Amino acid sequence: MNLIIGLTLFFIVWTTQRTLVNSKKLLIIVPSPLYSHQIAYQSLWRKLHERGHELVILTLNAIKDPNLTNYTEINYNVNYGQLEKILDMKLNRRFTEMELSELLDNIRHNITEELLKLPNIQQLFVSTSNEKFDAVIVETISSPIFYLLAQKFSAPLIGITSTQLRNLERYLLGSPILPSHLSNWEIENISTNAQFLQRLKNFIDTYYYMYYWFYTFVPIQQMIARKYLGDNVPSIIEAGQNMSLVLASSHMINLYSRPEIPNVVYYNGGHISKIPPSLPTDLREFLDNATNGFIYISFGSTIKYNYLKENTKTLLTNVLSKLPWPIVWSRSDADSIKNFSYHLGKIFISKWVPQQGILAHPNIKLFIYQGGLQSTEEAIHYGVPLIGIPIVFDQHYNVKKIVTFGVAKYLHLANMTEEIFHDSIYDMFNNIEK
Repeated sequence: MNLIIGLTLFFIVWTTQRTLVNSKKLLIIVPSPLYSHQIAYQSLWRKLHERGHELVILTLNAIKDPNLTNYTEINYNVNYGQLEKILDMKLNRRFTEMELSELLDNIRHNITEELLKLPNIQQLFVSTSNEKFDAVIVETISSPIFYLLAQKFSAPLIGITSTQLRNLERYLLGSPILPSHLSNWEIENISTNAQFLQRLKNFIDTYYYMYYWFYTFVPIQQMIARKYLGDNVPSIIEAGQNMSLVLASSHMINLYSRPEIPNVVYYNGGHISKIPPSLPTDLREFLDNATNGFIYISFGSTIKYNYLKENTKTLLTNVLSKLPWPIVWSRSDADSIKNFSYHLGKIFISKWVPQQGILAHPNIKLFIYQGGLQSTEEAIHYGVPLIGIPIVFDQHYNVKKIVTFGVAKYLHLANMTEEIFHDSIYDMFNNIEK
C-alpha cells in the first residue's frame, strides 16, 4: 500500500513539474485590422492557453473571455475608414494586386504609429522593463517593426500569418522565389497555361513589389522605429532574418507543390467548429422547408455589400430573384431592407448568419462566395460546392485552386454578366444532381 501511495505521489509531482517546466510566457502581436485574419488565430491562442502557457496578446478583436486566466489582451481600436475606402476603390476602379498592396502599406504605417503610442506597447520597449518572454509571435503581414521585440527580450521570433507566405517573406527567410509558378498566390492572373508575356508580367510584378517592400516600406518602418524607440534600434531586416519559425495558414490540399524551407509549419481548420453552431429559429425553419435545396451567398466580413458597383448589385439581384431555389443572403445592408427578407418567400437576407451552421445543413446545394481562405476551408469540410467571385488578396488563388478539384466555378467580377452568373448556377446544380 505504501508503495502504491509513493508511486502515486511521485507521478503527481512529476507531472506537475513537467507542466511547470514546459509552460512558457508568450508575447503575441497580431494587429491586422481584419476580422477574418483574427478568427484564424484565436483557436491557436486558446490551444496554447489550454496547454498552460501564459499569453499577452495585442489584437484588434479580443476574445474577452473572463474564464481565461494568465491571458492578457491589449485591445485597441482602429479607424476602418481608410481600409474601407481602399476596398471600395478596388471594386470601383481597376487596381492590380501590387498597387493595392502599396495602398494598404500606408495603412500599416499609420497603425504602427498608433500602436507605438499605446502606453502598454511603449512599456514593452523601454530598457527598464522587467517583463520577460520566452517567445515573441508577430503577424508577418502587418508591422515588421515588432520583430524588434524578440531582440529586446532575447527570445525566439515566431512569425504567423492567416494566409500563405508572401514572396517577400520567403525572400527574407532564404526561400526560393517562383514568380511564374502556380504556387505564386499573390498574382491575380496566374494560370496553368500562362504564355510568355503573362509570365514576364508576373515576374516583373513580383520583384517590383519585393523591391518596393525592402527599399521603401521597411525604411519607413525603420524611421518610425527611430522616432519612437530611439536612434540605436536594430535593423528590422536583420531581426526578420532571424525568425526561428513561421506558422502559415493553409491546408496542403490548397497548395501547389513547391520547395519549402524547414522552419515553415502550416496550420489550418482551427476555426471550424466540432459541433456546427445552432441556427436561429426562423432561419432553421426556412432551410428545413427547402427540400429541393437552397443557395447560400456571402462575400465575407471584409467586402461589404455597399462597396459593390450599382450594376453588380443589380446583376446579383436580378439573377438570384429569378431562381427557383430558396436563397440565404448575408448582406451588410440587411438592416435597411427588412421588407425584402422574404422576397417571393424565397430569399432570406440577414446582416449576419452562423455560416458553419448553414454549410452543415443537409439541404444546402451551393455556396456563392468571395474566395476567402477560411470560407474555403469550411466549404471543403462540409462538402459544399462553390461558385467563387474573388475580389482581392489571396481570393483569386483560393478559388482557382479549388476549381481544379471539379467542385467549384471561378467567375471574374469585371467580366461577369447576368447570363454567365445564371448559367453557372444552373450548371453547378445540374452537376450536383448527376
